Amino acid sequence: MTEQRQRGAATVVVAVVLLIGVTLLAILTAKTVLLETKNNADNYRMQQAVSAANYAMDYAVNYFDSGGFDQNDDGVVDTLVVPNLTSNDNVQITTATASFDNTAGTRCVTAAATPSLDTGMITAIGFSDDGQATRTITQCVGPFTLLSDDGPDMPLISRSQVGLTGTANIVNRYTNINIWSGEEVVIGSSSSMETYIRDPSSGNLTEAQLIDTNPANNTTLVSNKNLGNGLDIIDKDPSVNTLTPDLFFTNFFSTGSRDAFENLAKGAGQRYTNIDDAFGQSGVIWVEGDQSLNSNQNIGSPTAPAIVVVNGDLRATGGPTIYGLVYVVGGMEVAGTVNIVGTSIVEGDGTSGNAVFGNGTLNLIYWQDFLSGINGALPGLTAVIADSWRDW
Repeated sequence: MTEQRQRGAATVVVAVVLLIGVTLLAILTAKTVLLETKNNADNYRMQQAVSAANYAMDYAVNYFDSGGFDQNDDGVVDTLVVPNLTSNDNVQITTATASFDNTAGTRCVTAAATPSLDTGMITAIGFSDDGQATRTITQCVGPFTLLSDDGPDMPLISRSQVGLTGTANIVNRYTNINIWSGEEVVIGSSSSMETYIRDPSSGNLTEAQLIDTNPANNTTLVSNKNLGNGLDIIDKDPSVNTLTPDLFFTNFFSTGSRDAFENLAKGAGQRYTNIDDAFGQSGVIWVEGDQSLNSNQNIGSPTAPAIVVVNGDLRATGGPTIYGLVYVVGGMEVAGTVNIVGTSIVEGDGTSGNAVFGNGTLNLIYWQDFLSGINGALPGLTAVIADSWRDW
């Protein structure tokens, strides 16, 4: 009997020990599962926060690309409201914020720099759906140089012949060159074409005076049908005429190929097949095919110029004004009154005939560094600064 009792007691002890072991194992397993669940939840929340921050950064960069930090034109950095992100089942909603900072002395703007509305830092903060996890990322943004060597030094450049038979006032108050052509510049006896350079006695001029559309102000006449071609006209230059159209283009644009420029315009939402769609627009503009410009509206403005490439012929019959640069792949015919404040570059056919012609009126006023005086970034002319991304 005693032996049986001893065996029973041993069994009970073993059972208790096994029960304790199983209980401890269950507790440990439950704790491990709970810990993994917490870790998975934390990772999921962090992934939500990272995704929301990246979304906010993309949103802010796209906003900046469409016109810089100040698109309300009030001289103040805009405040962004980033839309919420909602899951497919409409259950989870993640939020994010994005802000611009153009203060001098920050990571993206040197202490000695004058704060502008086209350079600075974007800070994006993403939150999980429960707000427990956050992620902050920053990125420097600013304008990039599209024109080689800060742009042309004269108002009219032509790969082939210039033969305007109407009225033309070509004015350059910055340098002493008005026309640079690969073939002959013809000022016929019936032409009213005249070129002007800055009057050396005019002293220092403001930008408004430098781009004054009245050719009589602060200028001296250099070339016309009576004086002939003056020293401000460089024509029959073989270094221009012998260039292929592609090389001629890349002489002026740092993008290199035409396709790259077209893609910039496309990315800015400014690739058109009708030049009328470009009225009132600024920044990088590509217009595909032959065009007829018969309106009195403007492309670009004194505060927001445009860089327009017409991939075809351009015939102007109205009274338009273009502020900035117009590049014509084909020929440019002036049949109405055309006002260009900036620079005009025309390929023409490069072998025969006129690249710039017509019996209308061309008022071409050179505007040097027309991109340097703008207050904000222009569409298609912005970029994120390489190696400036931070997510810590």
